[in-house]
Amino acid sequence: MKKVVKEEPLPEELRGRSVSLLDVLRWSRQQLLKGRGLWYVAGGDRVDSLVSFIHGWLAHNVFNGGSDPEWQEFETWLRDVKGEFPGEGWHVKFLQDCGGDHERAVLKFLDFVEEFVTQKRAAKT
Repeated sequence: MKKVVKEEPLPEELRGRSVSLLDVLRWSRQQLLKGRGLWYVAGGDRVDSLVSFIHGWLAHNVFNGGSDPEWQEFETWLRDVKGEFPGEGWHVKFLQDCGGDHERAVLKFLDFVEEFVTQKRAAKT
């Protein structure tokens, strides 16, 4: 059998603990900033790939009896504080904002994830 992708171990910072969707999205941002590309983090080269990944993660949580209140807080913050969660979805707006550049649109979104998590965790200390 032929491998199409390189398999790598789970990142050290994500091992041995419960990993939230926002944790994974922050890790994905780091990978994009290292030049790994959208395909590496979302399984496709379009912003829709990340949207599908997020929906899959959230559905998995629901079907396994879990919830992700931090994700819900993030969505509310993105909508109410940043004004960046319109009815058509962040992915449509960000793709337009970035002139059709899918990777830039994803990075714009992931930058908001980073901002939210950094602010939230700084407030706890």
